[in-house]
Amino acid sequence: MNRSRLVSGPVFGGLVRFSLPMIIINILQMLFHMADTAILGIMAGDAEVAAVGACGSLISLIVCLVSGYSSAANVVISRHVGARDQQRSRAAAGTALALGFLSGVILMVVVLIFSRRFLLMTNCQPDILGMADLYMKIYFLGMPITMLYNFCASILRAVGDSVRPMIYMIISGVSNVGLNIVFVGAFHLTVSGVALATVLSNAIALVLILIALAKNEDYCKVERKNLRLRKAELLEMIRIGIPTCAAGLSFYFGEVVVTSAVNLISTDAMTANAISAQLDRINYTVGSSIAVAVGVMISQNFGAGNFGRIRKIMRVGSLYCISVTMGVGLAVVGLSDIFIGLFTDSDIIVNLTKERLFLLALTNFVTCAMEVFSNSVRALKCPKYLLIVGILCGFLIRSCWAWFVWPLCKTLPFLFICFPLSTFIGTVIYVFVYKSAIKNEENRVWRYDYA
Repeated sequence: MNRSRLVSGPVFGGLVRFSLPMIIINILQMLFHMADTAILGIMAGDAEVAAVGACGSLISLIVCLVSGYSSAANVVISRHVGARDQQRSRAAAGTALALGFLSGVILMVVVLIFSRRFLLMTNCQPDILGMADLYMKIYFLGMPITMLYNFCASILRAVGDSVRPMIYMIISGVSNVGLNIVFVGAFHLTVSGVALATVLSNAIALVLILIALAKNEDYCKVERKNLRLRKAELLEMIRIGIPTCAAGLSFYFGEVVVTSAVNLISTDAMTANAISAQLDRINYTVGSSIAVAVGVMISQNFGAGNFGRIRKIMRVGSLYCISVTMGVGLAVVGLSDIFIGLFTDSDIIVNLTKERLFLLALTNFVTCAMEVFSNSVRALKCPKYLLIVGILCGFLIRSCWAWFVWPLCKTLPFLFICFPLSTFIGTVIYVFVYKSAIKNEENRVWRYDYA
């Protein structure tokens, strides 16, 4: 996949070729994570698994604070690539790498100082606090490596290359599993071994992708002279990155409120929610990968001024995303007995899991449609609406539903109605913003050409 296939040629074929590697690697990463947990549980114990699990949501929250900037870098570089501006695309790539490393260092320092305090704020149990703190510290020692890789992968995807990031992450994932077996099984390092394996496997992926960027002679070549924060590129990444990060945080906190409501039902409901979330994530991963591909294609065509093609990308991309996620949702529902049976044999938990899973798996296409339009809005220079939708739909609607509406009928399905409801409202808002943005850009170009 390269630039020419994203700004010309069949849209559907380009989307499939570009999105498929991202779908594959995201699903494989989930499987690698499950394998890591299984290895730790078999070779160490339940306490160690609990310690690593206690860090999961906290790590997601902290990384969410800066992850939007890699998406912003992807948008900025894609526009320059679409405009055939090699000099600015390379400058933006250098700025992205500098920003990625800097953000990784900042996160590392903050967590090394405050990790125990953060864990106490999440009510981490005293018997696993020491192990969880050790895992956090080692994991975040490698955060500059992780952030650099994420930004490097965004750079490659910005020029239409999703295959090499997939290859490097497969190598990294296999290495991670192997290192876990060695560190946990042979050296009995338990949680420290799992964290160290993660850092080293990410380092392997980073070395491979940096070599690829250094050897590249096209738009994303990394040159020493460009490895600095350039004001114009940095400000544009910040302008896009801040609303993206804030929107992600809004959805995160909205989900925390809903999860807290689940915890009020019963322990069985908590278990069912955790199992269903694992299965539902498969569907969301597929849809979000397609949405990212749509966003890159729109960004490149925006830079190239191909507004007619952008409209076609949105039509084809939306139908592609909705069709695939509906198909995956039906498959998950059809195979639910097998999937749920891998986690539990309790009839009560199985039934509760199915109630949540059926509702969200069959309506997840709405969420993925919202992802497609949010990526398009970001690509069309309207990032502020990400923040508006995030606060309104990600936090306010879901929180108000859990606090004020759900108490009227305290069942699991009624609680989770707020998910498709909020994403449907978000999708409607994004559709109006997209139509207005594309029309304004076409008028702006027309006035410029006429003048």
